Amino acid sequence: MEAVYAGSFDPITLGHASVIERAFKLFDRIHIVVANNRAKSHRFTLEQRTELVRHSIQAEFAARTVITPFEGIVADYINANRIGAVIRGVRNATDLEYELQLEQYIRHTTAAETVYLSPYTQHMQTNSSLVRMFFQSGKHELARQFMCPDAFDLALIYENGA
Repeated sequence: MEAVYAGSFDPITLGHASVIERAFKLFDRIHIVVANNRAKSHRFTLEQRTELVRHSIQAEFAARTVITPFEGIVADYINANRIGAVIRGVRNATDLEYELQLEQYIRHTTAAETVYLSPYTQHMQTNSSLVRMFFQSGKHELARQFMCPDAFDLALIYENGA
């Protein structure tokens, strides 16, 4: 079965990566949809975020991963690709409340089931907002501990204007 894991991934964190790793225990193929939410102000461009995701996928999962930059409604992607499940990461009760609202939308617009996965315990408090704050304040070494090494190195290159 195939599943979608969608998010802005601005940037992708070890928390996201651990949800992806756990999802591979359940699904044959995972479509990671890097969404461009025009209502958000992103630190990294859609193309950069897509590459950061690509650099965060473990080699053992690469052949089973489809990474797609996407502008639009994720339900359209799910329907067009006949995806059977949607993966949502949940760290706490606040996340769950928000995700339950999104699940109602998914139920009304697709035939996909929603599967909730939490990150590994050591990444439960990791979030992109924190990592963006470290980048914005020039505290790159603090951001490093929350990202996959290859993705962090690439993010640093993006931050330095390359």
